[in-house]
Amino acid sequence: MTRPTQRLRSATRLPAAALAALVLAAVPVRAADTRGAAPAAPLLPPVLAEDFSSGWYVRGDVTASLFRRPAARYFDTVNFAPGAWVDLRDTRAASTFGGGLGVGFKYKWLRLDTTLDIRSTARLSGSAPPEGNWAYVGPLPVPARTERFGVTAHSALVNAYVDLGGWGGITPYVGAGLGTARLAASAYVSTPVPVAAALGEATRTPNLVNTVKWTLAWAAMAGVTVDLSPQTKIDIGYRYTHMGALRFADTAGGAYRTTVAAHEIRIGLRYMFGDGVAAGH
Repeated sequence: MTRPTQRLRSATRLPAAALAALVLAAVPVRAADTRGAAPAAPLLPPVLAEDFSSGWYVRGDVTASLFRRPAARYFDTVNFAPGAWVDLRDTRAASTFGGGLGVGFKYKWLRLDTTLDIRSTARLSGSAPPEGNWAYVGPLPVPARTERFGVTAHSALVNAYVDLGGWGGITPYVGAGLGTARLAASAYVSTPVPVAAALGEATRTPNLVNTVKWTLAWAAMAGVTVDLSPQTKIDIGYRYTHMGALRFADTAGGAYRTTVAAHEIRIGLRYMFGDGVAAGH
């Protein structure tokens, strides 16, 4: 074969080799072009603001009040004592019943509410000496009289409670309250003991005036909350309520003073608005 023929064949092989190289180089590019798009990253759950509507609640309570033995005294120059304050001794107080309503807000372990409580009239009593003198020596017995009067006590308090953890739907708590009380005295009766009555002592019923007084009130509380559902809860608690001192008078110039405080058992129902869940976290 001649040399020109060999050169022609070599020239023909070069374009063929170059074409093959171009084809091979294009294959990965095409494969890359036909690959699907990478999957999108999963969306994170939205961060929602806490539902504060779930924290609001209303409450209703039934209350049994055992009024504490009062520190009571009187000052009466006409009916009882010669111009001096005289302490009543062996004082006693009766039990009463009442009820209350309230509205509040709960956030996690803290609760705040305002409550209004109305109580029936309690009868308070104590013993008085003859002539207003506990050192009396004479025919009359000591004590000679029993003093009885009614006290009606209503209160409005702003309260704060701290939940102490929960066990199976039962949550103990402690709390304190501060507010005001409306106290009113009524139906004062001074009755002689039988021996004094036999000696001529008579029953006295002073005509009372200035019988209503507004006082500072405070309370200390402890109890448990029982969950019936996320919205509905039973509240069983003890409360000591101190409602200050009640002062009143009579038309004859007499004056009277008594402390007013009660040990109370409350059983109530609370209803949480919303789902009742967010407030309990």
